[in-house]
Amino acid sequence: MRAFLISLLTITIFGCASSEPRSVRSSVVEMGGDDREPAVTQATSGRAGVDRDPELSRDGRLLFYSSTAHGETFDLFVKTVGSNATTRLTGGGGDKRFPRVSPVNPKMLVYCSNDRGPWELCLVQDYVDEPTKVVVLSDPGSDNLHPSWSPDGKKIAYCSARGGDWVLKIKDLSTGATHALENVDGLLPDWSPTGNRIVFQRMKRRDDWLSSIWTLEFENGAARNVTSIFASDDWAAINPAWSPDGKRVVFATVGKSRARAGVLNEADDIWIVGADGMNATRLTMSPAADWMPSWSADNHIYFVSDRNGSHRIWSLAAP
Repeated sequence: MRAFLISLLTITIFGCASSEPRSVRSSVVEMGGDDREPAVTQATSGRAGVDRDPELSRDGRLLFYSSTAHGETFDLFVKTVGSNATTRLTGGGGDKRFPRVSPVNPKMLVYCSNDRGPWELCLVQDYVDEPTKVVVLSDPGSDNLHPSWSPDGKKIAYCSARGGDWVLKIKDLSTGATHALENVDGLLPDWSPTGNRIVFQRMKRRDDWLSSIWTLEFENGAARNVTSIFASDDWAAINPAWSPDGKRVVFATVGKSRARAGVLNEADDIWIVGADGMNATRLTMSPAADWMPSWSADNHIYFVSDRNGSHRIWSLAAP
């Protein structure tokens, strides 16, 4: 069971049990209805290395991401959407992952780094003029991943582990306090851009331990109304992210085709569901692995895919 959980965490972050590109699967799972995929656009390119963690600026004009295209470890990059020019934001040793730009200060960036061993939550006040001036926000001796800003830019949600379950934490930048949400284990939180709801990935603690999509409301330092909005007995749901209006959630699946092929070691398709758990809709139907979706202000969904043989970032218009 522990090996399976490690494998699922690897899929959550890398998209497949191995981080190397793989041959695209030869079959598509039929879900009924119209299986034509909407038009997709490639946002990053290249054959060397892999791209991960798409993040869009609040105005939708800049794409932040992590990549090994120019080195053995992940660094952070930014580019104007539609441009071929790319600027590297970080260097040095270790991996840098999960860049998240402040919703109120376009120069402020939070990300995760394992430069000093464990994964740390790192804040840069001005990535343009002072990119090397880094403040570590997380507690020592723990691994910390996937930061997400509150709409007012005063708090950051993230997931943390110290040799046990992954739990959700909130860092208050104005007071310096860290709130560990009691009785809420989970991964990959994403804070709604319109309120106090946080969507996250949570394991089902029975059967195959497949993960599902949950939401909570953060009020007075505690989690309220912890609710499952999407779950399946047959496949896992991972990588949730909010729509700009906070009314829908986009996510990826793992093992959706298990009934036919038993595929539980790689990502699958991109889906959307209402914040109330209604109207789950599959968006991508390619035999490629698609995961790590991010919803931009201009209503495009960016995601990682290996559909051209290498792991790059693609986008499609949300319905």
